Amino acid sequence: LRERRRADLVHAAATQLERAALVRYDRRTGALVATDLGRVASHYYITHRSVLAYKDALKPTMSDIEIFRLFALSAEFRHMRVRQEERVELEHLLTKVPVPVKEAVDEPAAKCNVLLQAYISRLRLDGFALVADMVYVTQSAARILRALFEIVLRRGWAQLAARLLTVCKMVDRRQWDTQSA
Repeated sequence: LRERRRADLVHAAATQLERAALVRYDRRTGALVATDLGRVASHYYITHRSVLAYKDALKPTMSDIEIFRLFALSAEFRHMRVRQEERVELEHLLTKVPVPVKEAVDEPAAKCNVLLQAYISRLRLDGFALVADMVYVTQSAARILRALFEIVLRRGWAQLAARLLTVCKMVDRRQWDTQSA
């Protein structure tokens, strides 16, 4: 009974990973073979939910609005919530960040997007909870953006790869590419 339960769990997990294109799974033999996408996700600790989102949303040409939005839609931030006391400050930050945010201020993706842009822009935050969330977003930013860069690079999309590399550098330097050193 335990053996069967364990086999079912492995099969379910392997099927999910195959759906995200992280592995190739042979149901008959139970063999798992990692894909390039799977190796990138593993190297950067990206969840299969995020990879599914990236797989659907990535296209050869994307604007900064779409890149920041895709970052904010990562499953790594699915537990982030917009607290009532943060709304006013987030609305204020929305007016200060350079890349427009499509989502409403009360959506977690908007909060993530705004916090990353506020970090790059070196904007000062007042709320303690917002500062804590910014730390979480910025600690994940370099890792997630580099993973996106590698995924795009392996697909051979040079224009988007160059743009993602620029965004990675903007996060590392906390400076927009339009600013001078």
